[in-house]
Amino acid sequence: MTTERIQLRQGVWLNYVHSDRFKTGCFSFNLICPLTRPDAAPNALIPSVLLRGSRDYPDLQAISRRLDSLYGATVGTLVRKKGEAQVVGLYADFLEDCYGENQPVFQSMMDFLKGLLFEPVEENGGFLTEYLDGERHNLENTIAARVNEKRAYAIHRLLANMCVGERYAVPRLGEADTLAALTDRSLLARWRRLLAEQPVEIFYLGQQPREQVTQVLERLVTHLPDGPRPAVEAAAVFRPERPVQYVDEAMDVTQGKLTLGLRTPITLFDERYPALMLLNAVYGAGMTSKLFLNIREAQSLCYYANSSVDKFKGVMVVGSGIAFDRYQQALDGILAELEACKAGQITGEELESARSYLLSGLRTGQDSPGRLDDYAVGQAVAGLHGTMEDLAGKLRAVTAEQVVEAAKTLTLDTVYFLKGVDQ
Repeated sequence: MTTERIQLRQGVWLNYVHSDRFKTGCFSFNLICPLTRPDAAPNALIPSVLLRGSRDYPDLQAISRRLDSLYGATVGTLVRKKGEAQVVGLYADFLEDCYGENQPVFQSMMDFLKGLLFEPVEENGGFLTEYLDGERHNLENTIAARVNEKRAYAIHRLLANMCVGERYAVPRLGEADTLAALTDRSLLARWRRLLAEQPVEIFYLGQQPREQVTQVLERLVTHLPDGPRPAVEAAAVFRPERPVQYVDEAMDVTQGKLTLGLRTPITLFDERYPALMLLNAVYGAGMTSKLFLNIREAQSLCYYANSSVDKFKGVMVVGSGIAFDRYQQALDGILAELEACKAGQITGEELESARSYLLSGLRTGQDSPGRLDDYAVGQAVAGLHGTMEDLAGKLRAVTAEQVVEAAKTLTLDTVYFLKGVDQ
């Protein structure tokens, strides 16, 4: 597997990965946008409207027939959150040409995607109203359903309180109230403005030669307007000087959700980031972590307990499900395990189990076109070029002392507790 980053034009880049390990090729077209409350939901809506039809394939039935003719190729929408950036676009999976009875599947897919991206169905200078209204309703329902998954909802509410005034507080899909004022014309104008102004990251993984892929995609991007495309700042570390915030919210739930937000100055730009990854795995990621073995299994303080780190933002989130009356015990126990890490109470077995967990995840990721795509786009948003293999090499070199130092950078910022209405 070889990886190369190629500039197609100003602000437009191809992340090219040559591999013969898969029978299907993988492609994504990504626009990098600032994550802001007014724009997040309208931006997230656009890919779904685009996927309703193009000039040559004006409805879902025509699109389905065309994909079937391309050996069952698939096309889908992309809406990703990378720190304080929002990434929107389309992705596609398609059979490699060598398995397609001499049909140029890759070229045909790019022609098909060109129509979806640059030639949407229009009506009176805007998107087709029927498509806009239908997809707006779907997105509003998706956003409203956020409350139904209480674990994710608790994290959403934690970040909304913890990161007030920061772009990072905005959810990936935005908020439903920003969709009401959209019209078919205003949304199409927004799409054209994004195509003209935002950085573009294209990902390709497959067996096609570099020269052929570059040639095809150079023709595709001629449909983009010329002009500067300033980089979007995705990483912004913020460490407010204030007491720890404690936020409670009551809801008709049968299980409490205790969620903690911590801050660190370490992001993916920092040479200490691999140590922070390893610390997170020791502390709360995976079935060999302290939170799982000690808090969940040994002490039975939580139904689940885990941690994760956003590499762009320097934010760690600890999520747990607890009985309502175990709040203080669970909180004390979760924080005690972090203090143990800071004090260097990490056994060799814990360290190596965590390292193996991370390295196994990276190996698995290299077998998944979707994960390779997401990783490459994340690196591109950050302006970095390292691969999963590069990161694995850095993780192998991390020492126990470096893990302890990474732990010491973490400070508690906000505690959010979703409790029952009678608690």
